Parts: sequence; structure tokens; C-alpha cells
Amino acid sequence: MSSHHIVREDQEPALLILDAHAISFGRVQELLEWMPTVIVSADQVDTVVGWGIKVDIVLTPLAEVEIWKNKLDDQAPVKFLSYNPGDDPLTRAFYFLTASKATAVNCLLGSIDELTKIESFAGLDVEVFANNKLWRWIKTGHFEKWIPANTKLYLLPEYLKSEFPEFKSGYFQVEKDGIVDFSSKHSFWIGEEIG
Repeated sequence: MSSHHIVREDQEPALLILDAHAISFGRVQELLEWMPTVIVSADQVDTVVGWGIKVDIVLTPLAEVEIWKNKLDDQAPVKFLSYNPGDDPLTRAFYFLTASKATAVNCLLGSIDELTKIESFAGLDVEVFANNKLWRWIKTGHFEKWIPANTKLYLLPEYLKSEFPEFKSGYFQVEKDGIVDFSSKHSFWIGEEIG
């Protein structure tokens, strides 16, 4: 009998890759351990396939679906999640995840400018990786986690820094290993430097 954990299908967070270079490949491999559904933006497919990763869904402009079907014939079966010109690919992916009853998603994004687009998808637990930082959407307004010493934490939106004076210099550096606890009446993003 195998010692592998039994995981029900779609119980693990999906992996949405809009920027394959948001974090190191080593970190990406950690996110792939439980064999999540891998959704990749068309402009990132070559990089991801080059890593030897099986792509499950390609997020592509509607006009390019046939091109990608032919290009990814050796990856079959692959689904295609298309969007129209002017549509936002990130929002399209989140509507798809919500409709498919996903409960969690790890996103690799090129920048944190798109975080606000994710906030309206309250049914999903979201972790965003961008610029070697892990961002968590704290819907409840309460963040509590064990954090190692010397880790830098960041806070968004900016206006909440008045509520959390620890962040007045732009970030909060954890002085010693232990539980870090922040509470607010508002939802917020906590970013953690992951190197």
C-alpha cells in the first residue's frame, strides 16, 4: 500500500500562471506537489511547457484558440479558456474558477497592481505570488501566522497603514520567530517576502 496522501480531485488549490517568473522555479515546484489544475496564460505557455509541466487549461484570446490547439497537440488533453478583446484575462480566469466550484487558487502575477481585481471573488481562498512576495487576501480582517525572524511583511491598501503604525516605513520587519497578529475592521492584503 502506498504512503501517499489521498487527495480528492480539485481539493488542492488550482495554479494560475500569468507570469512564470513571479517566483523562482523551485517555489513553483512546491506549488505543483499536489498536482493542481494548471491554468496558464497563452503568453507564458512556452516557458511552462519548457519546465516539463503538463498544462491543463490555456487562457487565450478567442482568436488564438485554434493556433494553441495545434501547438499543444502533444499536451492533450488541454482545455482552452478564451476571452474576447478588451476582456481581462485574470478576471476571466477567476470567473471560471468560481463557476467550476474551486475553493482555492495560487496565482503567479507580474505585479500587485491587479490585486484589487481579485477582491470581489470572496468565495476563493487566494494566495498571490508577485515579485518574490507572497500576498494573502485577509477577508476577515484578522491575520495570525507564525513568521520567522527578519521576514519583511507588507500591507495593502496603503491607507490602512494609519491603522497599523508598524508599517509606517513601508514594511514591518519581524524581530523574532513567533506569531504575528494584525486585526482590522477592513479586509486587507499582507505581503511576505519569500526571496
